Amino acid sequence: MRKRFGVSIIGGSGYGAGELLRFLNSHPDIEVVEVVSRSHAGKPISSVHSHLESICSLNFQSAPSLAWCHGYQRGALICAMPSGQAAATISQLQEAGLPDNADIVDLSGDFRLTDQVTHEAFYPEAPFAPELRQSFVYGLPELRGGTLPGARHVTNPGCLATAAILALLPLKHEIFAGAVVIDAKTGTSGAGREPQASMHHPSRCSDFTAYKTLQHRHEPEILQALGEAFSSRNSLMFVPHLIPIPRGIFITAYMTCDTNRLPGDVTRIFTEHYKDFPFIRCRPAPPRLVDVIGTNFCDIHVTTRGNQIVAMAALDNLGKGMAGQCVQNLHVMWGLPINSALTMPALGPV
Repeated sequence: MRKRFGVSIIGGSGYGAGELLRFLNSHPDIEVVEVVSRSHAGKPISSVHSHLESICSLNFQSAPSLAWCHGYQRGALICAMPSGQAAATISQLQEAGLPDNADIVDLSGDFRLTDQVTHEAFYPEAPFAPELRQSFVYGLPELRGGTLPGARHVTNPGCLATAAILALLPLKHEIFAGAVVIDAKTGTSGAGREPQASMHHPSRCSDFTAYKTLQHRHEPEILQALGEAFSSRNSLMFVPHLIPIPRGIFITAYMTCDTNRLPGDVTRIFTEHYKDFPFIRCRPAPPRLVDVIGTNFCDIHVTTRGNQIVAMAALDNLGKGMAGQCVQNLHVMWGLPINSALTMPALGPV
């Protein structure tokens, strides 16, 4: 029996698309209608995503078809293409005429930043397209007062930005003395499936290094999401590091408040802020990556000493940092149960 909601995944050969297919495989209300990849057109999905053998019976399509949307209550085109390519593809789909019940979720960074100068500095490969950009809503469900319900166009947050924002969000109204320092560790799958010399196994397996120090494109996204009050009061230093694991992000944020804070008070700020969000787990001890890999959960821990606060967040860059968050956004957009197909636990042990 056909489900009420359908999706098309455009850019279906990447890690994010494979993870979307895994999350949506058992979804009670949403089904994947087509998966588009020009370079693999006609091939079975499992020829690229071998872990989906006997799970997904679809073949890759060469181009998206918009006609299928008419058979569903609502449909979504999920663009899982690299930055630059995504904006061009979405513009072409708009020009072709999307059905009235067709929504868009973009997993790239092409529509995340609202300021033109900042966008052009960090995403020079993608045109600013102001009219189209205005129609996109930032897709982080834990941002209170958001406009996700009923949204037609949603831009998925960056994976590092998601972890950093969630680690800092309950403290966005605090006044800090000095810079907020974000130390970010990320696995290599965040760089995508395409081979790169810097991600080659011999280069990464026993190494640890920082990259794009104070220049990462997720930094302005973090400031934008936390609001002008945060960015005008505090400077931010964001330093990402590559760690030799395939997936996972661990954020440690260091802050110095203007006055002393009691540990219990800060912990309560976090638990109160996230009490209505089932995919944020406030932990009594520092989180572990093994507890979130393969899931849509973000585990957070905060500790305090005098006027010093350290907040930690761990998530899967392909889960809550990408595909899981995309499915969660669809739930909010369409008014579906927030937990559907997203409560699978991590493997333990691994």
